[in-house]
Amino acid sequence: MPDYSEYEEYEDDIGLDSDEDKKFIKSGNQDWFKGDKGRTYRVAFVYFHPLDVVAVMAAKKKNPEITDEEIEKLVQKVLSKRAEEVGKPVDQLADHEKLDLRRVQFKRIRAHFKEGFGYVVSRLGKDGKDADRIWEQLGEPRDYFSTLLLIYPTDRDGDVDKAELSKGKGWVVNPWRFSGKVAERVMSLGKSLRNNDLSLAAQDLTMKCTNSEYQNFDLDPAGKAIWLQSPKFRSKVLEAALKLYSKMNPFREMSTADVRIKLGISDGDVGESVDEEDWSGMLGNV
Repeated sequence: MPDYSEYEEYEDDIGLDSDEDKKFIKSGNQDWFKGDKGRTYRVAFVYFHPLDVVAVMAAKKKNPEITDEEIEKLVQKVLSKRAEEVGKPVDQLADHEKLDLRRVQFKRIRAHFKEGFGYVVSRLGKDGKDADRIWEQLGEPRDYFSTLLLIYPTDRDGDVDKAELSKGKGWVVNPWRFSGKVAERVMSLGKSLRNNDLSLAAQDLTMKCTNSEYQNFDLDPAGKAIWLQSPKFRSKVLEAALKLYSKMNPFREMSTADVRIKLGISDGDVGESVDEEDWSGMLGNV
């Protein structure tokens, strides 16, 4: 029986283009995209889920009791349809040909930030109450988002260098981390485009960096996605993007034990929390 556990890695990803996703937004060695103040970039979002993952996640949401046999049939049906569309046998489909390009995706990472400690992916609520008391020492976690950006060759004003791009040069795909107001703007753009029967998946954007330190950007639609106009270029972009799928977490991952050591907390430093009932019992004896 095939192992479908791989689909679980996508379950925390979101589209940032629906009211359901709105609840998540609040005002390594890999090269992460960072803007220079005053410069405008032309970009496209290029992180997509595989078609079979999209189908399986939708089916599980509709029917949590779906069986492995039903999942297997669904996957075969979805991939067979794509193979027919591109004129290939299913077993000859390249990974980039299995992607669902209808909806851009974003990873959601809940993380803590503490001065002198840096960013770390939160495990608050995952390892029990004793562990939570350690993680709480890092302060309230926040939601951050990451995706993949295709960055076109442009001048400082965001005008595409057509000569460079026509040679297949100057472009790059980098992961991008953002949060807060930038996330709100991305969601707002997605909604605005949908209202005009468009989508973030098929549009380029301009991103003007307004603050280098905090990586603030003004984002606006820039027209149809250039990278989708050429099948050959599209394949190259998606192949480059797929290589970065496993490198989209911008923060350290640490165990509770590691955090305890890093903070210099001994076993006796974090005591039991006392709830209202406990306080009432103690004060009644005073």
